[in-house]
Amino acid sequence: MQNKILTFSGWFLFCLVGRALAVPPNPYLFFESSNPVAFGDQGESETTSRRTNNLDAEHFFAALQGCCFQRQMAVQQADGIEYVLAIKIDFQDQVGTRSGDQLDQYLFANQGISLKTYYREVSYGQMEIQAGPANGMLPKGNKWIRANRLMSYYGDGKHNVSRYRELVREACRGIDTEIDFRQYDRDRNGIVDHLFVVHSGDDEASTFTGTFGPNIWSVLVPRVNGKFDGVMVAAAVLVAEEPSFKHPHLGIYFHEFFHDFGAPDVYGSPMIDARDHKWGLMGMYGPYQGDMVNGSGDGMNPSHIMGYLKWDFDARPENGRHGWLKTTKIGENVVNLPVPCIELNPTLFEINILERKKEFFLIENRNTGSGAIYDRKLPESGILIWHIDESKARSPYSIDAGQQIWLEDPNDPQHIGINPKDPNQRNLKFISDGAAYSTDDQQVAFMPSTRPNTYANDGTPSRISITNIGLEGKTMSLTVSFGDTYEPNNSFVQAFPLETGQIYQSFIFSANDADYYRFRPETDTIIVAQLTEIPVENSYHLSLFDQHQNLIAVSALIESAVGQQIVYQAEATEILYLVVRSRSGFSSEQSYQLILQQIEDQVGRLQISRARSFPNPVQSGQWVTLTYTIPDFQKADEVALKIYSVGGGLVHSDSRPTVVGSGRFSWPAKGVAAGIYLYLIRAKRDGELHQVSGKIAVVSN
Repeated sequence: MQNKILTFSGWFLFCLVGRALAVPPNPYLFFESSNPVAFGDQGESETTSRRTNNLDAEHFFAALQGCCFQRQMAVQQADGIEYVLAIKIDFQDQVGTRSGDQLDQYLFANQGISLKTYYREVSYGQMEIQAGPANGMLPKGNKWIRANRLMSYYGDGKHNVSRYRELVREACRGIDTEIDFRQYDRDRNGIVDHLFVVHSGDDEASTFTGTFGPNIWSVLVPRVNGKFDGVMVAAAVLVAEEPSFKHPHLGIYFHEFFHDFGAPDVYGSPMIDARDHKWGLMGMYGPYQGDMVNGSGDGMNPSHIMGYLKWDFDARPENGRHGWLKTTKIGENVVNLPVPCIELNPTLFEINILERKKEFFLIENRNTGSGAIYDRKLPESGILIWHIDESKARSPYSIDAGQQIWLEDPNDPQHIGINPKDPNQRNLKFISDGAAYSTDDQQVAFMPSTRPNTYANDGTPSRISITNIGLEGKTMSLTVSFGDTYEPNNSFVQAFPLETGQIYQSFIFSANDADYYRFRPETDTIIVAQLTEIPVENSYHLSLFDQHQNLIAVSALIESAVGQQIVYQAEATEILYLVVRSRSGFSSEQSYQLILQQIEDQVGRLQISRARSFPNPVQSGQWVTLTYTIPDFQKADEVALKIYSVGGGLVHSDSRPTVVGSGRFSWPAKGVAAGIYLYLIRAKRDGELHQVSGKIAVVSN
């Protein structure tokens, strides 16, 4: 995961140099891609290069140098109330157009989309944004402070941070007679707690004004070093009113404000490598989430802050953990763990990898329909699994935490931009769109054998398995195992309970290992148990037992897929058992997959397909196996076998009552002369009749 400057198909990968950190460029405007690059599971990459949108890599990278800043960890007020001194300033060549009331609503509205409601929600009520004694943005009404110079002076070129400081100090001087700055130093440390400056005109990050023309890039301006009423203005959030849009991209307001609490960006060294993406405010797409307007997110429903940064604002464990929640550690097997959505609950689970304190998985539930104000525009709902690696201390000069964060993506493990709705479509704008696990999309397991897998970043198997991830919802469930899953389940007494429709993945750890499962079917239902994803070069089989532990059925090959299957008609409501064993081979790293389905009687025409006999020819005295399939899970009241000599004499007969799916007969070819014999397999149901026939050749020994 080395820092590189990379470009591909106009999507630029970069590392920020110097102490730079701020609003991300609007990715909907600056990037297009139809030729994605493959990233390894641990973030390695190969790239190709091309220009796009009149912004080549050189100009884009130049724009990012010095663009962004991060305040040292700000001390939160003990009572949770954060005063924000807000000022609006315009220019002779760019007059402010939005009303004071409108701008006040964007910051301080008690309902709807605002800075106040966002931080109230993501902090679980622990942070309350207030305008303080000013009771709103200054100057009051529709007045604006007029800057000393034209907007082009402050915005010309790339990031004129020294001129941004000039602009902030001018804004402060403009309202100095209207407010006592000391009132905004609530913790009495001699520094204004929070300063928010809204300038007229558009945000460079969301517009094209030549090669970084007169517009100003939104940023947390550091080292303002202006003293007013005896207190220091150390930093200021500088954002745009954006008159070219119906509303400003408010997600950018929220993003910059979190920098004022020490939060880093989460772009990563390669910017578009899905280390945060649409799932977090401090990522590339997160602040721009909302309705799509002219192909761009309007930023009016930005993503929640990812759980990692809610737990530790600055992502620097050496400073201690400072945030709105604490993790719940999982260190032993747990079945059906409830995971409430993080939008409404400060719930974040932590699983240490190989007992390493600085490398771990974080688990959170994200839900677009939770009823929260924000997170409604996420790509989907489900369980997010973050791989966090703090083993390499971040430089004190580094302002981006992307290199220690990786989002595990079951839809796109290598982060090449696979569209979850169309796997054949690859474009980097889809990166991480399918990253949420759930039963809804059949992404229900994260294990050593899955892609992505639970290995540590150095390639060591962790033996952690997260399985049985449930349906999307305000509360989801999952199972966590260390080593073999669902253990202990090595006997009938210890059998693990199954639910129909759920996928179970586990291991045969040794030649003597056996996995027992139990379930209770409904009366007169068809049970289909399928054992698939068996490790290559291993041979496993599935057996079905009744409540008295008597063998009922053994699995047959699934002709349409690689695996084993049992189809059984349940005649009564009783506990049944499924047992998985190995015929040959085992693996503690490659899992098998078991799924149990309950199917009602199918309506359709009764028929028999894929009838086979083997071996054929058969030596006299050997057994012949005859198999058949009744497709589409149709049920036959009876299936009968008759074998005739060529002269029409009946040689053998057998029958099976109530057959669903696949079945078989066996015939010992004993006491018969060598020659050709005819077999007839006939299925009956309520007067319906279907039959197939074939020949068996018996040869002398």
